[in-house]
Amino acid sequence: MRYHNVRLWAVLAVIAALAIGSPAAAVTNLLTNPGFETGYTGWFTFGPNVLISNAGNDNIMRSGTGASKIYGGFPMCPVPSFNVSGCGQAFTSPTVGRLYEFKGYSYVSSADVIPGTEVCAYNRMIAKIVFFNAASGGAEIGSNEIVIGDFDTPTDQWIPFNVTAIVPTGALRVEALLLYLQPACDGGAVFADDLSFGILPPLPTVTNQLVNGNFNGNLTGWTVFGNVYYDARYWARRTPAGSAKMYSTFNPAFNSGMYQEFAAAPASRHRFDVFVMTTCFESPIQGTNTNTVLARVVYLDAALNEIGSKEATVVDNTAPLGTWREFTVITDPAPAGTAHVRPYVLFISPNSEGGAIWVDDAYFGAVVGTGVGDTPAPITLSVYPNVPNPFGQNTRIDFDLAYPDNVEVSVYDVA
Repeated sequence: MRYHNVRLWAVLAVIAALAIGSPAAAVTNLLTNPGFETGYTGWFTFGPNVLISNAGNDNIMRSGTGASKIYGGFPMCPVPSFNVSGCGQAFTSPTVGRLYEFKGYSYVSSADVIPGTEVCAYNRMIAKIVFFNAASGGAEIGSNEIVIGDFDTPTDQWIPFNVTAIVPTGALRVEALLLYLQPACDGGAVFADDLSFGILPPLPTVTNQLVNGNFNGNLTGWTVFGNVYYDARYWARRTPAGSAKMYSTFNPAFNSGMYQEFAAAPASRHRFDVFVMTTCFESPIQGTNTNTVLARVVYLDAALNEIGSKEATVVDNTAPLGTWREFTVITDPAPAGTAHVRPYVLFISPNSEGGAIWVDDAYFGAVVGTGVGDTPAPITLSVYPNVPNPFGQNTRIDFDLAYPDNVEVSVYDVA
């Protein structure tokens, strides 16, 4: 559950302390030369425009003496021809089932902005984790990515990014990549610095009431309506063997969706977690598209009449493209007369527009006890650096919580 837009008034640098549990264990950084202090030593590069920013060239670095700078190659222009430039590092023998994290900071300069109005049609840079079925060469069998620079990126500030991916069965190599994608003859460049790539600690095991919550080969266990289909393509799933693809019925009177039903009692509370994605690979929801996707928990009486619900919007046209994101719905106590509960994913298309989303690794369970510490917590605490930093009248701090809770943020000046 992501929280942000904390408004603070202070000067100089900020130190934020979140008073929740214990700090996460440090993750070993596997990258060689993660700050590009010695150029691209340790990195492989491809494409014509992979440069180093330093005191003699651009002079844009977050720390140290260097940073990565990548931009388009402009092949065949003025006729657009899709082009990719980038860099990466590769590691063999990843452990199946473990979660890898790639994070760092990106920067777009106001002196060389990226034009555009829709992410997929214009230049952008992505951070990507890719798994292959061979120690060298081979085919991609799993991935996750996040856009870290595009037309909509705030300029002249270092912005943190974070992307994770789970090692699929058969993976013999994993790569951490920075890729500048150029579908058009447009300018713009993206800088990156202070990167980290490593293996996160194992997540706690929780009991999942859902049948086939990770869509292992089919949609068995789910009641579906409208356009909901099983998808096994490697880029369309977060974990093997597949995911659920959802898209519009192209009739505003009817939604697409899926759910499972369980017995429930009055005053019970439940939690629904789901990973969702919309992507440039196919039918993105972006721009003026009004499609909306909800995660919704509904309480029903014995006659299956709806008597209570809780929901969250998980995808709309502001959602980041190409990356899996987790959302959580935790209900209020079920009303009197409750006999059943249904966790839904609903695709709502009020204007019969196109677009698609994918769903994977769903979790549903009862919230046990009355304290937040009794709530099953598939996700872990993450704290991200504030932006901007230093700051004047306001700054933004993003942090993920495993469940709703009170937090304390302390701000100090450098004195």
